[in-house]
Amino acid sequence: MALEESKVLENYFDEIAPNYELMNSLLSLNLDKIWRQRLLNEALKDKPETILDVACGTCDILRLFLSKNNSLKVFGLDLSFGMLNEGKQRDKKLNLIRGNGVKTPLPDNSFDVITIAFGFRNMPNYLDFLVEANRLLKPKGKLIILELTQPQNPILRFGNTIYLKSVLPFVSSFFGRNNEAYDYLARSIQAFPSQESVMELFQKANFSSHNYKLNQMGITTQFIGIK
Repeated sequence: MALEESKVLENYFDEIAPNYELMNSLLSLNLDKIWRQRLLNEALKDKPETILDVACGTCDILRLFLSKNNSLKVFGLDLSFGMLNEGKQRDKKLNLIRGNGVKTPLPDNSFDVITIAFGFRNMPNYLDFLVEANRLLKPKGKLIILELTQPQNPILRFGNTIYLKSVLPFVSSFFGRNNEAYDYLARSIQAFPSQESVMELFQKANFSSHNYKLNQMGITTQFIGIK
């Protein structure tokens, strides 16, 4: 992702932070709650103690974790001041860090689980993020990525393309007017690599095992890697 696109996106997220969770529900027809619950179930499967949520946004996933187990040590990282500020206002006890996911100030072997929902495709470099996540995970730790992807069925893929080019900017326009950001978001989803290509990146980042699961026939995909 080019630096200028990264700055556009950061400004966009700052702008929409107060309405971010409502906007996600509208754009996904409320399916985002199902997808996040599946991520939550996978993350808590092995009873982790420490969790980092990268590109945490307004911290909806962090709050979900704590609603299930308030003794968890959860941390959120995001590049957007606006998002972090909105998250802090909703729960002042959250441990939040401003930064990007490819180079963090955190020590090696710090977390049992790292999650990232709808932020992987915005990383400056996919492989760099996976390498950094591997560094931060404890041995046998788990990385879970939830990401918007293109359906494998050509008919569904065509419908998804129409949605990205028409419905997405129409609904988003009620919450802001950054057309550059809308264009970037649609292009980033269409340009996102195939599930098999992402699996190859997991292997290059030295994850010992990795797999993926399709949601709604590939509208989103949940990628899982074990250190």
